[in-house]
Amino acid sequence: MGALRRAAKAASSLVLARAEFAALELTQTGADALRWLLWALAATAIGTLALLTLTATIVLVLWERFGWFTMAFLSLLYAGTTGYLIHRLWRALQTRPPLLQQTLSELVKDREALFHAGHDASPDRQHEQASG
Repeated sequence: MGALRRAAKAASSLVLARAEFAALELTQTGADALRWLLWALAATAIGTLALLTLTATIVLVLWERFGWFTMAFLSLLYAGTTGYLIHRLWRALQTRPPLLQQTLSELVKDREALFHAGHDASPDRQHEQASG
């Protein structure tokens, strides 16, 4: 009965340690995501202002010569660039590693270690160890 109690205590300690590791990993992932979002929003706002200023300058310089074709060309250029960036983002999201991948792989290792350790303690094996 003492061995069973020790095994249960060890298993519960192991599960608690893995849960703490998972919580830490989730907290870090959340902090990283928030930081990336803030950087992306700042970059988007500043980039948008720069793009608007550049567009206005180009249109003013070329308006007399090309008229509305300048606006049409710049609109197509911006739309193509946006499509490319959305495609890249979609591919990055599709190929990212799963959330908690490291924690889940450690849990699989723990499960294998616990269940394989139980197979080694079969009655025949215990008899061999006692007589050996």
